[in-house]
Amino acid sequence: MNIYEQLRGLRDELAERDASFKTLAVLDKLSARAASERDSGMSVSRLQVLRHVMRTPEVLNDEDIRIELLGLEGDLEDAAQTRADAPAAYEEDRKPKLKKYYKKK
Repeated sequence: MNIYEQLRGLRDELAERDASFKTLAVLDKLSARAASERDSGMSVSRLQVLRHVMRTPEVLNDEDIRIELLGLEGDLEDAAQTRADAPAAYEEDRKPKLKKYYKKK
């Protein structure tokens, strides 16, 4: 997903959590800025976008907004960790067989 879609997703998640109007306004402002990237093919993770949002002056200067975003960041990090801990979809110990294996058969 591109930056615009990720910002909209973050806003939706925060709206579900009953975030304050100030927090939603900051995300709306950033979404408006990123509207030109709506059709971009560049993919960015939601956690990465959230970390960039947390570095904006609006967030750094308001402790309430920062606390709400930190709560969401913790949940996104936990979700990323569970995905990373999941077993691989393939088996790493499987190796291709040599030609002589098939000749013996």
